[in-house]
Formats: sequence, structure tokens, C-alpha cells
Amino acid sequence: MKAIKAIRHLFIIGTAIFCFTSLAIGQAMEGLQMKELTEKLQLNEQQQKALTPIVAQRDKAVKALMGNTSLGKLQKLRKVQEIQTNFRAQAGKVLTPEQTKKLEALQAERREKLLGS
Repeated sequence: MKAIKAIRHLFIIGTAIFCFTSLAIGQAMEGLQMKELTEKLQLNEQQQKALTPIVAQRDKAVKALMGNTSLGKLQKLRKVQEIQTNFRAQAGKVLTPEQTKKLEALQAERREKLLGS
């Protein structure tokens, strides 16, 4: 039972590190992020225009969350997860199923790099 709790805590901490790091980097490099998404997902012009405000909205929400000192780390983690879930749902409306799979793979690759897996 203790091992399960320890694994759960490590997972939460790892996820928090990933979320906070990747989103902070994403905020600083919003233009580069759209360029990367455009190239790797082969976005057309219409998709680029539709996805840009979705990325900006996500980044704005994360920036506000990071500035909120009234929430604890676990609360922030849960909120970041909500923001990411909302981002994926909104992006999924713009992307084709194949592009959505590529986005998920890209995010998984980033998680692996950040968590050292």
C-alpha cells in the first residue's frame, strides 16, 4: 500500500514538473510553438488561424494560474491538467484525426524528455 502511495506521489510530482515546465516554456516561445505545430502537424493556413487563439488562451490561463499564490501545488497541478484537457479538446476541433494523433505523440515525447524516461 505504501509503495502504491509512493508511486502515486512520484507520478503527481513528475506530472507537475512536466506541466509547469512545458507550459512555462510554451509561454515564452508562443511564436515558436505555433511554428513547430505548423511544421510537425502540417497545418494549413485556416488551421493556423484557428489554432493560434486556442494556444494563446491556454497560455494566458497558465500564466494566470502561475501567478495565483492562493493555490497549492496539487491544486495548481489539477488546474493545469484541466487547462491541457481543454486545450486538447479545442485543438481537436481544428485538427484532423491524424493531426490529433501527431499532437498526442508530440506531447508524449515532451513528457518523456522532461521526466527523463
